[in-house]
Amino acid sequence: MEKKTTAKLDETKAAVKAAEAKVAAKVEETKTAAKEATAKVVAKVEETKNAAKETEAKAATKAEEPKKAAAETAKKRKPRTKTAKKAAKEELKPEVYIQYQGRESVVEDAIKKVTEQFVAEGHRASTIKSLQLYLKPEENAAYYVINQKIAGRVDLF
Repeated sequence: MEKKTTAKLDETKAAVKAAEAKVAAKVEETKTAAKEATAKVVAKVEETKNAAKETEAKAATKAEEPKKAAAETAKKRKPRTKTAKKAAKEELKPEVYIQYQGRESVVEDAIKKVTEQFVAEGHRASTIKSLQLYLKPEENAAYYVINQKIAGRVDLF
């Protein structure tokens, strides 16, 4: 009777270890998928920033051409009394949200938290030259690297 109980106990232990291994593999798979998704989001944001900068540069060069032509025609015409407010366009600032398991956060808020924590550690906010932000919603965390030297973690939600 004792041998049967010991054998069942050994089988149960082996089954628990196998289940733990499966869970650990699934956790690693989920972490990898989250890292890839985060990398894709960061790449897309960078791509959008670059596209916005290119568009802004193109708009600036195109805006200069009409100004030159307008200056030449203004000499010929009577001066206008209306001002052109369209020349002072605001830069596009997208709001990026991250949603995970019913929770939501704005990426801009995570950046503010990072800056506040950096200042609370005794640094000046003006010393931030570069900021890399890695969002891991499954850990409820945002990891950061400032100026390629200082790393840390803040709560995401």
